[in-house]
Amino acid sequence: MKKIHTLLAASALLFASQAHAASIVGFSGAQAAYTGYTQDLAAAAWMNPSNSAEPHSSGILPFGIQAAVEVAALKIDPNAAQWQAVNYNQSTIPLPRVRLSAGIPFGLDVGYMTLSSKDLGIDLKGYEVRMAFGNYIPVPMLEANVRYHTSKLTLTDLEVKNTGYALMVGANLPIVKPYIEVGTVTSTSSATGALAAFQQLDETNSTMALGAKIELAFFVVNLEKSTVGSKDLTTVKLGFEF
Repeated sequence: MKKIHTLLAASALLFASQAHAASIVGFSGAQAAYTGYTQDLAAAAWMNPSNSAEPHSSGILPFGIQAAVEVAALKIDPNAAQWQAVNYNQSTIPLPRVRLSAGIPFGLDVGYMTLSSKDLGIDLKGYEVRMAFGNYIPVPMLEANVRYHTSKLTLTDLEVKNTGYALMVGANLPIVKPYIEVGTVTSTSSATGALAAFQQLDETNSTMALGAKIELAFFVVNLEKSTVGSKDLTTVKLGFEF
């Protein structure tokens, strides 16, 4: 529990260090800009895999747990109308967050991510369920899983929600575990106040992630490049795994 508290504190400090950039709330613009705004936020809110293909558990035992801090950086065009409208002039949106995942018997993993900043009016939560089936593939060290995930980003007067499915394959090597995931995600938005007058987001995009997990004793590092439709994300994760 002490390690999890440390991870939460580190994430909060990292997010606070980025808060000077500009708030991404308080939108005021035209419909086209609002559409671009919600599309970018949906990509930022996507719960990328940020994990390798093998399950935390294997067979009936053991159980496995991972607790980590990660930063997902969404690449954006600061000159686009949607970001001019909210005076955001950076080329990325940094999203530090806490990721917790646990493996239970028969290759079933569950995961949770969170980022919350009351000062900026931002709250992000995500959940996932992964089912591994590498044991049924007659290729040594080849792992695979299917994943269902859902996430929700809440800003002032705005909520963006993602729901998706994905398939991952990877190599279960001793230290470096590369993986690739392809899937689809449906993004919707709902708004109140002045934002309710805009046409809300409702679209489906393909997703892809290419990355690797590095295991060093109880420590794990993930490096990942991913896309949501035409949007690019880079993720770095550091955590403990038992």
